[in-house]
Amino acid sequence: MSRQPQFDRQKVLDRALELFWSDGYEASSVSKLLSVMELNRGSLYASFGGKSALYSEVLDHYLAMLCKNLFSCSLMTTEDPKKAITSFYQKAFVEQEDKDRLSNGCLFFNAVSELNKTEPELSGKAVNAIQWIRQLFLSRLLEAQKAGHISPDKDAVTLADYLIGLTAGLRALCKSGVDTDVLQKVIDTGLSPVFDR
Repeated sequence: MSRQPQFDRQKVLDRALELFWSDGYEASSVSKLLSVMELNRGSLYASFGGKSALYSEVLDHYLAMLCKNLFSCSLMTTEDPKKAITSFYQKAFVEQEDKDRLSNGCLFFNAVSELNKTEPELSGKAVNAIQWIRQLFLSRLLEAQKAGHISPDKDAVTLADYLIGLTAGLRALCKSGVDTDVLQKVIDTGLSPVFDR
C-alpha cells in the first residue's frame, strides 16, 4: 500500500506558481522548485511527475485561481454584460493591491511567449486557457450587443479578439512597471471603441 503525500497539495502548487510566475519556466530550476515547495526530489517526481507535468498542473491551478478571484466576481457573474467587462479590467489591473503579482504579467501570456518553440505542449495548454477567456469575453459581448450597448454592425468575434489583445497589452505594461493611473487611462481608451452606450 503506497503512502499518501505528507503535504498540502494546494499550498505546494501555490509556491510553485509563484516561482514559475515570477521567474519563468526555464529559470525555475528543479532545485529552486524543491526549495520553494519544501519537497525532496523523490516527492516532487512521485507526486507531480517532473517539472513539465508540474507546470501543466500549475497552469490549471492558475486558471482555477483566476476563476475564483477574478472571473467569478466580474465576467462570470455580473449581470450587466457591459459592467461585467469593465469590472474585469478594474479588478484585474486597477484594484489589484499586490503590485508584485501585477509586475509578473499573466502566466498564460508568459507561457506562450517563453515556451512556444521549446515546450509546445505547455504553450498550447496556455493558448487553450486564453481561448477559454476569449470565449467568456465573446459571450458577454454578444449579451451587450443584444442589450444595445454595442452597435449591431460591430463584429463581436473581432471585439473578443481585440479584448484579448488589450488584456495582453495591459499585462505587458504591468511587467514594465507603469503605474495605476496609466493603466486606467489605457483601459478607458481601450474600451471606448467597444461600447456605443
